[in-house]
Amino acid sequence: MRKTLQIITFLFSIANYACICNDQSITEKYIQSEFVAKVKIIKNYKNVDSKEIYKADIIINELYKGESLKSIYINGRSDGNMGSSCSIFIPENTELIIYAQKNNNGKYTIGMCSGLLYLKKSNLKKQVRELEILKIFKTQGINLTDKINYREKGTLSKKLEEFKGIKLDKEYGIYEINFDSNLKITNVKQISGFENPIDKKLMDILSTTEWTRTEEILKNEVTENRKLIIGIYFYKSEKENSSFLSQFYL
Repeated sequence: MRKTLQIITFLFSIANYACICNDQSITEKYIQSEFVAKVKIIKNYKNVDSKEIYKADIIINELYKGESLKSIYINGRSDGNMGSSCSIFIPENTELIIYAQKNNNGKYTIGMCSGLLYLKKSNLKKQVRELEILKIFKTQGINLTDKINYREKGTLSKKLEEFKGIKLDKEYGIYEINFDSNLKITNVKQISGFENPIDKKLMDILSTTEWTRTEEILKNEVTENRKLIIGIYFYKSEKENSSFLSQFYL
């Protein structure tokens, strides 16, 4: 019993000090970032004083959004030692997709909760999908930046259940939703669909959804013609589980 209590206490202490990040889809982290690119870290600089942020020089392999940068700032420690729970260290020569936001000092920064995607052999499937979607955004000229977090009121998942067991060749559809100042949907359009008749059904479903904002970093009211980019993702059947569509980016 004593050993069990020790283990529980240890796990509880870890949970208290863990960095907690909200799950974000690629569309959310893209829209909320001012700079998105496939980069390589080429040089890290030492932290200044005791500040847990350091400068890193980068080479941009492909720019998807924002101005061309030669360096960014990383919330963490450049010596790789332990910092706060959200501190990170990215070694030189690391290749990754970064989603950077400007901090209060106008510096483009990334951190543990920035939705970084490290380009390595263990996540090839996710890499391919994410790079494809980013290429679509770039080709379509989607440069929208919006700091407001929109949340659907919970009916979309249930409505997508009608597509359980469906067979599709493509893994995602991307759609644009337009709001008025009361977050009422005024228009839904397809950016990149499944190339299947279900696109029309999905847009009809999206046009009936209701949304709210859970956080507004910029302290202004929602204005007319706000736009939201949303993805609907196809997951193939596995073992006894049927294929399905979801708004969640897994």
